[in-house]
Amino acid sequence: MQVSGHNMRTSVLTVLSFILTLSLTFAQTDCKKAYERAKLDFNNSNYSFHSEEMLPVENTYFYVLGKYYNINWYFTDSLDYYNCYDSLMTVLLKGKYGLNFLDRARTITDSLDNSLNWRKEARFPGGQKELFKFISSRLIRESIKVDSVRTKTRLFVQFEIDSNGKVSNPKVWRGINQKIDRMVIDVIKQLPNFEPAYLYGKPIRLSYGTTINIDLD
Repeated sequence: MQVSGHNMRTSVLTVLSFILTLSLTFAQTDCKKAYERAKLDFNNSNYSFHSEEMLPVENTYFYVLGKYYNINWYFTDSLDYYNCYDSLMTVLLKGKYGLNFLDRARTITDSLDNSLNWRKEARFPGGQKELFKFISSRLIRESIKVDSVRTKTRLFVQFEIDSNGKVSNPKVWRGINQKIDRMVIDVIKQLPNFEPAYLYGKPIRLSYGTTINIDLD
């Protein structure tokens, strides 16, 4: 038995229509569940927004939402469910904090980001150039020349800087050889205090890494 082209197209369209209807039904069901969860969380003062994973996690806007409005921010792989959740949560929170609370949060965010020592990387006195000069001036070049067949060498060093700017726990990654690596470690231990890093207005401890080029020419 042959099936006409018209009947074939009709059958395909019927199947596609059924799949679309089924998908919309599932989406509506998920959205309804998301609304119910949002209402439950709101009643329990468990406020949250969601987005796909992004960097940096240290985000002033997230900080402001948490500190001023008790709103947590979470990352998710799929936003289908949370688009519904967040839309209702936003409406409920506008009823609690006012229609313009998100605009106020952005204004506070801009103000904090422009304030002194709100978020800042650790800094060696005088900058990176002075850091390299300090290290280079204290390396025993003649000893390095004896041990190295190259005229230029490079290594990567990592250390910690505490909230007072003090350097500790230096380590060499991708080093040159044991003697030179140890020499660099000894020099790192002599470093004066850095200007500490700041996060949300407070000095913090962090790991600091940099590449060191040793020029023996």
